[in-house]
Amino acid sequence: MISSTAGLAWEKNLPAVLDYLATPDFDSAVAWIEEHASDPTHPGNPDYMWSKQAVCGYVASQAYAMQKRGIRINAIMPGPTDTPLAQANADLWLAFGTDYRDEVGVKASTPEEQAGPLVFLGSDAAVYVNGQTVITDAGYVSSGLTESFAPAKPVVDFLLGNY
Repeated sequence: MISSTAGLAWEKNLPAVLDYLATPDFDSAVAWIEEHASDPTHPGNPDYMWSKQAVCGYVASQAYAMQKRGIRINAIMPGPTDTPLAQANADLWLAFGTDYRDEVGVKASTPEEQAGPLVFLGSDAAVYVNGQTVITDAGYVSSGLTESFAPAKPVVDFLLGNY
């Protein structure tokens, strides 16, 4: 599956994520979002970050049941990826992390570059990788966490729900 680094706070919001994932159908999920969207202290806001947290929580919550059936489930969490949708919102989506990418000499990733980790996760080389979300952002999050690239720290703190 494909999530995003925007979903990093899923573990912090695990009770709400699991409650949302327990909705039995689309209409119930919509009702859950509508009920929780008005509460600014609750992470159930119908936004991009919440949707990516739900993907990460789904991957983790399904690992056991899927493994019992011989199926592994994992997700990648890309940083900015140059897609047509991102191009339509380039000032916001592709500008994110430009300072870091300029410093390390990379551009926003391409879909083809994000495909590599997906191929690995689907291969026999990753047979013991299950229920994981793998950050595929050229090191931006880890550099913010460790402050080896200090300008990323406040952004990473926000993505982790430390606000």
